[in-house]
Amino acid sequence: MLQEKYLEPLNFCAENLMNLLDANDPRMKNIVEKGLLLYRQSFVYQVKFSNEIVSGMIQDVMPVKATLDLDYIQYSSCTCHAEGFCRHQLALFFYLLAQVGKVSTWLEAWRKPIKNTELLKNLGIMRASDLLKESEDKEPNYEDWMETFDKSFHSLMPTNENKPYMIAETYYIYMRKIKAATPLQTEWKLLYLVIAQVFTFKQLLTLSKNLDHNTQTINRYYRHLFQDLMNSIEDNLYKLSNFTLPFAFDDFLIRLKEDVQSILTIQPLVTFECIQLYRLMWTDLFSTKNWRQDELSTLLANNNPTFSEKVAIIHLDVLLQKDQDALHVIQSLDSEVTAYLLYWIDYLSSRKAWKRMDLYVPAFIQELKKYLCTDEDDEYCYEFTSMALRAILPYCLAMNKEDLLEKAYIHTLPYSFRKYEDFLYEKKQFDKWIDLFTMMGYGLDNLHKEQIKLLQDYDYSLLLSLYHRSIQEHIEGKNREHYRIAVRQLKKLRTLYKKMKKQGEFEQFLLVILERTKRLRAFHEECRKGKLIHVEN
Repeated sequence: MLQEKYLEPLNFCAENLMNLLDANDPRMKNIVEKGLLLYRQSFVYQVKFSNEIVSGMIQDVMPVKATLDLDYIQYSSCTCHAEGFCRHQLALFFYLLAQVGKVSTWLEAWRKPIKNTELLKNLGIMRASDLLKESEDKEPNYEDWMETFDKSFHSLMPTNENKPYMIAETYYIYMRKIKAATPLQTEWKLLYLVIAQVFTFKQLLTLSKNLDHNTQTINRYYRHLFQDLMNSIEDNLYKLSNFTLPFAFDDFLIRLKEDVQSILTIQPLVTFECIQLYRLMWTDLFSTKNWRQDELSTLLANNNPTFSEKVAIIHLDVLLQKDQDALHVIQSLDSEVTAYLLYWIDYLSSRKAWKRMDLYVPAFIQELKKYLCTDEDDEYCYEFTSMALRAILPYCLAMNKEDLLEKAYIHTLPYSFRKYEDFLYEKKQFDKWIDLFTMMGYGLDNLHKEQIKLLQDYDYSLLLSLYHRSIQEHIEGKNREHYRIAVRQLKKLRTLYKKMKKQGEFEQFLLVILERTKRLRAFHEECRKGKLIHVEN
């Protein structure tokens, strides 16, 4: 049986195919019949699921691989490369539908256009067109779109006022209704989805505020929805960037940018996501210089801006290349702004604007240590440190600023230990490397044989402190195995001192060790076995 989480996407796909495949077209009827035959002959196999993408092999004259996008059925594909929807994709669709026992119901509904929705209700779905009242040939209209989104959202979400655990599930139902009404033309479809997703983002913020949900409730039940929306918006904006935007878009973008500004102050508990969405939109969609200048002027006119609005001011300054103004605002804020600096550093780095980064990277590094000290979540600190170092690395390499990179490693310890260790090792700065090991509490047992040999070849003395520490730690282990390791390391240490012609220092060190451990008979016995102590007759 099909997993429950795939039922709704499959129902959504079934409805879309009902609308997409023309039952009056003889050619399409033939394709459907062939797909049904392939399915009934059990020629569908190796079916795999990945989120809402389903793939499967179909044995025809030659085996082919068909893929169904349950969310965007038009994006489905098949290796047979037939134009439009093919028999192999239909065979895979029927295979899925059969898991819930609905193939005959779907075929009957498709073959005989119905005047009511009773058959589709038997599939577990209703036509989105019945709910949205949208016609495919209608001219795009911003007000109509917003009315559609608003009706759909408020017909579903208010039922969950006392059930935060239902918000995510209802959200996915709502989004499928919205997607069902997308325009046919690709550019308009992408713009429609972006506007719908921004609207939904705002409505979730408002719902969260009106229901007075705390951070714990948001994190547990639906914070991931904000990230899902941002990811989808980013993906759609990327696709949209491949098109030359028609002039007809301008009115839509003007209305949309007004909606985006209000996102910054609706729900303070979702500050980070709100700022990220704002920056994404102004970076990738609202690229007109005059628009950015007007938006900046509007924000600066506020005598008491919130933290989010100050970050928005910095972002617009960065986009308008007003770097000194941006840096001035950054320096007026506390270490909380450090997390947001990553975006601008990545932005400038992607454009190889190395000279402009001269202002931002030192300021970023300076705040790193303070910022990491404010967070007690080690996992987050490791992750943030990794992102921070990855962000500044291209700049430091391009501008030959390894000293600045090393400063960043030092400021982010202990989270940067492995990267800093690799850096020092590659630069053959072994004295610093050993100091780092010692500072982090690591010893000789953490080194590979090749590393120990390299240090011996480079400078015997660098190993002395590691051997001394490791020997003492093994003695403190107080069991036979630790004592044996300590003795082996004492013998290697003796060899090092001998090569340095300082046998006397080793003898003195050994006497001190034996004196401190005179009550540890087992250790002394291992020393005698290792011939570190001469047996007296």
